[in-house]
Amino acid sequence: MEHRTVSLRCGPNRYEVTVPEGVRFQYAALRPAHRPEDPAAAVRAALDHPVGAPPIEQVVRPGQKVCIISDDNTRMTPVPLILRELLPRIEGAGVPRENIFIVMALGSHRYMTQEEMVSKLGQDIFDRYRVYNSEFENPDQLVQVGSSELGTPIRVFAPAMEADVRIGIGSVVPHGCMGWSGGAKILYPGITAADIVSEFHVMQGLRNEVLLGMVEAPTRLAVEKWTEQIGLDYIVNTVLDENMQLCHVSAGHYVQAQRQAVSHARQIYGIPLRQRPDVVLTCAYPIHMDFWQCGKAAYGPASVLPQGGELLLLAACSEGVGPHPKILDYMGMDQGQQELERRVQTRQTGEDLLTMAVGVSMGRVARQCRMTLISDGMTQAQCAQAGMWHRAESQLQQALEEALARRTDPFLLILSEGGEAVPIWI
Repeated sequence: MEHRTVSLRCGPNRYEVTVPEGVRFQYAALRPAHRPEDPAAAVRAALDHPVGAPPIEQVVRPGQKVCIISDDNTRMTPVPLILRELLPRIEGAGVPRENIFIVMALGSHRYMTQEEMVSKLGQDIFDRYRVYNSEFENPDQLVQVGSSELGTPIRVFAPAMEADVRIGIGSVVPHGCMGWSGGAKILYPGITAADIVSEFHVMQGLRNEVLLGMVEAPTRLAVEKWTEQIGLDYIVNTVLDENMQLCHVSAGHYVQAQRQAVSHARQIYGIPLRQRPDVVLTCAYPIHMDFWQCGKAAYGPASVLPQGGELLLLAACSEGVGPHPKILDYMGMDQGQQELERRVQTRQTGEDLLTMAVGVSMGRVARQCRMTLISDGMTQAQCAQAGMWHRAESQLQQALEEALARRTDPFLLILSEGGEAVPIWI
């Protein structure tokens, strides 16, 4: 018999919610995964047996300049664990420490503070190596390496392009634009100019299908093709469990190693469904920073909810809307996709196009269903601006009961880690 009271995480807080008697429901958490007893040994094993590439000691050469590209503080990758195994191998192959530097791949996210960099990398690594935020709006720090299919100049963080070898570090989780993260994404658009970040998201905004969980999404294939022009020599990708603990590591070629990691990630993040839900309560955990990030937890439910269904999104949004506040306007735009297509055809670029692309995708979800954001980090007025309903976190139980009452004999799906869950049919 299923327990009718479940606990959901929202930022630093936990909330209990009770499913009313008589309501059919499925509670779905990420599936349990085997954790290696020694995570460092798992990293060493991946580096010893890379996929589609020689060991890193054979990739680098004595005296070369090496750029390590790491995901930023919106991701949970155990970067210090990886670097403490990777860096000695690079130096042991003859690369002096002063020739190695680390770039935080921001995409279009805000700059990381020094304190955040220390937390992400570890104090010991931060003190011994040069660390940079990538630059997406500073033309003096960008260099052109080609053009995209739409004719947009592919401009990349210049110090990374001055390196002889580029190594990417990140995690593989479901991604609304790429299907799955990891691999080439750390470079493209991780350290590219804002207009390329925009174009990356435009590819999602122009598609009516949900790309989340697609292994070879068209966006990913395009990014991998473009990455050939830029050059990504090696990656280390991790897969984490529901508690953000390491359960798998892949190293090697940026395509082949990423696909291996995806095969493991699907076993954890894929949520088998018993039947199509009428109401979904999804928790954005482990994402919490802002709505720009937390909104990603809506894509999975959108792939299984019927037109007119109910979507409740529990999300801390501790920094409010986030770095692109106009997303709310674009979500509420009735003809958003047509306007996005017009701007693409007239080759308009920049931050506004990026925000519109994501807003159009999110607005499509909000119009497909009745979407309620349950968050103390956002206001009722902001949600109304985006075409959503709003409830405070203390009103979680009330919001659920109201949603169920609007349906006849509803089937409820609860996703406890909706920020990384991919509902799949069985």
